[in-house]
Amino acid sequence: MQERQTKQKQIIYDALKTLDHPTATEVYGYVHECYPTVSRATVFRVLNGFASNGKALELRVAGDEVRYDYNVEPHYHAHCTSCGKVADVQTEGLKGDLRVKAEHGFAVSGYSVEFYGTCKDCQS
Repeated sequence: MQERQTKQKQIIYDALKTLDHPTATEVYGYVHECYPTVSRATVFRVLNGFASNGKALELRVAGDEVRYDYNVEPHYHAHCTSCGKVADVQTEGLKGDLRVKAEHGFAVSGYSVEFYGTCKDCQS
């Protein structure tokens, strides 16, 4: 059964694409500015739905609120431990998932590689 595309879902997805790896609270703040009738619960529910159906990634960082990424293509993330910024790190020719299957017979359904450090802005 195909999920219904509502105006609220489109607004929330547009916010997700506009903001840089936002938390649900940040998405709600952004959406609420233009569409005050969209509730906080709706934003949280829709973001959870996006993550469940593969339309967005959930980024879980210890001690931090869950962040969301609309880019579901294979890539890594770099987290700044000073300001909390998250940046995409592209993965040219990632073949690890193929090796896991070939060597261990393991069907990979997902993976996560995270880098932690200090971003350029916080270093200066």
